[in-house]
Amino acid sequence: MTEVSTRPGRAALTDGAALSTSAVITGVVGLFCWLVAAATLPQAAVGASSAFVSGFMLVAGIAQLNVGLGALRWLPQAGRQTGPIVLRSYLLVAAVAAVTSVVFLLLPAGKVVLHVGGPLLFVVASVCWALFQLQDYMLAALGKAWWVPMFNGTFGVVRVAALPALGIVLGALGVLVSWIVPTAAMMLVAIVAITRLAVKHRGPATLPQPQQVFSYLGPTYLATLGTTLLYNSVPLLVVSTHGTSVGATFFVIWTGVNAVDYAINGFVNSLVLRGSRRPEELPAALRMVAVKLLPIVVGGAIVGAVLAPFLLGLFGHAYAAQGTEALRLLLLGMVVRTVVALSVGVRLAAGRGLAAAVVQASSTVLVLSAVLLAPGSTGLVGPAVGFLAAQVVVAAVVGPGLFRMVVKS
Repeated sequence: MTEVSTRPGRAALTDGAALSTSAVITGVVGLFCWLVAAATLPQAAVGASSAFVSGFMLVAGIAQLNVGLGALRWLPQAGRQTGPIVLRSYLLVAAVAAVTSVVFLLLPAGKVVLHVGGPLLFVVASVCWALFQLQDYMLAALGKAWWVPMFNGTFGVVRVAALPALGIVLGALGVLVSWIVPTAAMMLVAIVAITRLAVKHRGPATLPQPQQVFSYLGPTYLATLGTTLLYNSVPLLVVSTHGTSVGATFFVIWTGVNAVDYAINGFVNSLVLRGSRRPEELPAALRMVAVKLLPIVVGGAIVGAVLAPFLLGLFGHAYAAQGTEALRLLLLGMVVRTVVALSVGVRLAAGRGLAAAVVQASSTVLVLSAVLLAPGSTGLVGPAVGFLAAQVVVAAVVGPGLFRMVVKS
């Protein structure tokens, strides 16, 4: 492989490492905060709080409209139009998050999330989290990918510091306040930083036509929407089916598994960024990312499976008894899902948004179907088996093509 061909792969690894580091920090901090919550609150209260969090995360993900992916692809060439584009992006996502949160509360799912916390708090949380997610993409697109873990790390420290006192004083509501207030604070700080970066951009803008934007973001939004539904609707279904106590256990293990998925998608997003700029060098970037990423995911899954009883036991005996086997199955599923995620990233980078949407939507539909059809007597093992089976089916379809691309690079 020539030096030129390895350069995009190394750049992808650099950005991917930054975004994945941020995902790991967020996931670890999230788990630690839920550990504190489990130590101070009844399991049912933890489950009620987790349902609220899953709800506003779902709304925030829907509200993204794939604006962040568009920023990764086109903002680096926006020139003097960088500032106006960033402003319009923030306003659009905030407005959609506010409207979507109200609609969500009017649906039957609204009753599931409001075991704790009121409607106004839910709307505020949805908007703040939507903008908090958007800032990661904006910082990466503006060449500051390593600022992302700095912001998210600071957010995590504040959450960890605030949660014990708020949990004692406010109970389950304290869990939500410790999440939402730091989110809002760091969001405002990031807006200031992004604004300063954006106004420094000068020169002519090289931007796509509106038709190109819609033809790319429309189908790719379906792909990211599938991921959003997968992340956040599954815990809500579990709470609705098994109650808040068992739902608390599932949310804890699902949060840990999603941290792995976020880390994987950090590299996938870097593939989208690099591959969309130089499509001819996408195979080289894919090969380097795959070679580095797969051993990390496999090793992490093995360690997690071995330590599963101990890790869940930190939350309490009930958590370990209900969730150990499910966690092991989900970790195995994440190894297989790495192939699916890379396949989605390759299609997004190549501008094949509809193909990426089909892959991701297939995975999500299969998982949700399995969760809904799983017998209640199987406990959390049923949803976990469904997740694993869905990833195996999709990976079997997309894996051969991905392997050929990696080998040929």
